[in-house]
Amino acid sequence: MEKLYMKDISKELGVPEYILRFYDSKGLFPFFERDENNYRFIKKEKLEWIKIVLCLKKSGMSLLKIKEYINLALEGKNTYPKRLQMMIEQEKIVKQKMKELQEQLEYINYKKNLYKNN
Repeated sequence: MEKLYMKDISKELGVPEYILRFYDSKGLFPFFERDENNYRFIKKEKLEWIKIVLCLKKSGMSLLKIKEYINLALEGKNTYPKRLQMMIEQEKIVKQKMKELQEQLEYINYKKNLYKNN
């Protein structure tokens, strides 16, 4: 079992250590352990937990909702329907953001073309 410390996780996932520590303090990483020097680590096979938290946060989900999702996941398969509903709701939010970004990109391109042609 390979241990990944905060520094390792930060480097592998491209996330500052202070963010990982903050999320851990909010209870979003239930599988962190402490070594004999009191350093936090996670077993490599549990890295997926960190990836889902980071994905959900980047998608705009609140820390409170992420915590709810993590708690449901810890309860097991019987929470699949609730977690599916959460993913469907988050998908709608992401699609709306993508639509807005596409509109912004189109406007930027319009302005670029306007400036290039004058």
